[in-house]
Amino acid sequence: MNTLRTVSLASLLLSLLFLPSTLPANPASKSAAAACPVDPSWLSSPSMPTEVKKSGSDGSSNFCDFYQFSTQTFLYLMSQNSSGQRNFMDQTVYPVLEFDAKGNPANSCDNSITGPTLRTSLDKADSTSLSTEQAGDGATIYAQDTNVVYYDVRFSKAMCSLSGSAVTLQQQNLINFPSGTTEMKSAWKLLSAAEVASNSFVTQAQTIGGKPVTLGLVGMHIAVATTDHPEFVWATYEHKINSPDCTPAGTQPASPWTFASASCTAGLPGTAAPGNACNFNNPLKDQTAPTGIATNICRVYPYGTAAGDLKADENVADITQQNSGVDALLAGTSVPAGMQVLNNYFNVGALWVSNTTQNSGGVGVPNERGSLRLANTVAETTFQHVDLQKGFASNCFGCHNYTGTGQTVSNNITSQNLSHIFLDVKIGQGEDVDVTSSVTIGSNSAAAGICGGATGVCQNAASNLKWNGNWTNANTSAGSVCGCTAQ
Repeated sequence: MNTLRTVSLASLLLSLLFLPSTLPANPASKSAAAACPVDPSWLSSPSMPTEVKKSGSDGSSNFCDFYQFSTQTFLYLMSQNSSGQRNFMDQTVYPVLEFDAKGNPANSCDNSITGPTLRTSLDKADSTSLSTEQAGDGATIYAQDTNVVYYDVRFSKAMCSLSGSAVTLQQQNLINFPSGTTEMKSAWKLLSAAEVASNSFVTQAQTIGGKPVTLGLVGMHIAVATTDHPEFVWATYEHKINSPDCTPAGTQPASPWTFASASCTAGLPGTAAPGNACNFNNPLKDQTAPTGIATNICRVYPYGTAAGDLKADENVADITQQNSGVDALLAGTSVPAGMQVLNNYFNVGALWVSNTTQNSGGVGVPNERGSLRLANTVAETTFQHVDLQKGFASNCFGCHNYTGTGQTVSNNITSQNLSHIFLDVKIGQGEDVDVTSSVTIGSNSAAAGICGGATGVCQNAASNLKWNGNWTNANTSAGSVCGCTAQ
């Protein structure tokens, strides 16, 4: 591994002075929404929320309820036990997704970590898991110190005991993941000694290339299912000095940014134009080297919101009020240093559906609420140009499709669309899984062509799975399913 460029502690601390001004500008009217306060008990007595509140006058949940749910969740997951371990890193509650030496899912549900957990790029054409890297097109990003960004995934231990069998799910009357099911996808950068000493990152120790290193958290997706919201409430967080805005609403610092050079930032928005030498938001693909050409990244939609989006002002106002409320809470003199570090992170936005009987997606995403153009700059770098008027809008639900409970075929477990890791968890345990077929299976003779095709690869599943010869129509909510097993 190449030697890291040294960052002086003094310059790093100076950069932190600019943190309040590096957040995306608020385009919303300040009078658009009522105050959305942060509850101090979320820090003093952290607990995982079990449901989104219903503060609306009609008994529904308003936007603030969802952002308070997200904040409480984030603070709980980041809280530390008596030994300093953060809740989201507790392997007994949130195991990390593991792989074997070939990149296929390993057993993540036992009591030890024996396989690799970090990934750097995504190639949907290969035979490996598709779970823990950047969304979509194989993007690999490098910080300005030229070190690659790694990704890992954690999930609720309860997923380990959830059946992948359509027949069993029918017997248990399950069509959605149980309330409390949580998935987290995190992005990490290699820290210099000065960055470690600054206590400005949530960290984890790793061994990479045979050497012990410290990784710092630069981004995190959090998805939590509840009884009222089986589609999951999707929220994403980033480090405040990750990326500047592509189109600044006001003055923003030219540096230091982890993923943008000073000269390219100073030239925004012009330097974000296609073909410009700064090459913003156009990372290399499928790289595996630990060091490479630094990637310039800028944020296309601050807070995942554009003028004219549904309740845009209210959405941004609630996000910014939650962020400022958390910062104020963490500034208390009695707050432990391990929690004060969270002042360096902010909520980019959240996404959910309005009517859980109806599907997500569709032109204009009419059933979706919150930050409709939500994207994380370090986990979805090339998916930030969210066009709501296309059939595919590249926000969370663009890739994690939710099927409403009012639909005939509505099983979001067997569809493998809502969760992209459930299949990996089950296969890693050595279990078979049922995957909903795109067409109805009427006979054994038809099943072979529908489920296995010419190659025997299980249809509508990962390419490292094969059809095991089983199929069923027994689960009405799942439709016809094909049995799949690891090759």
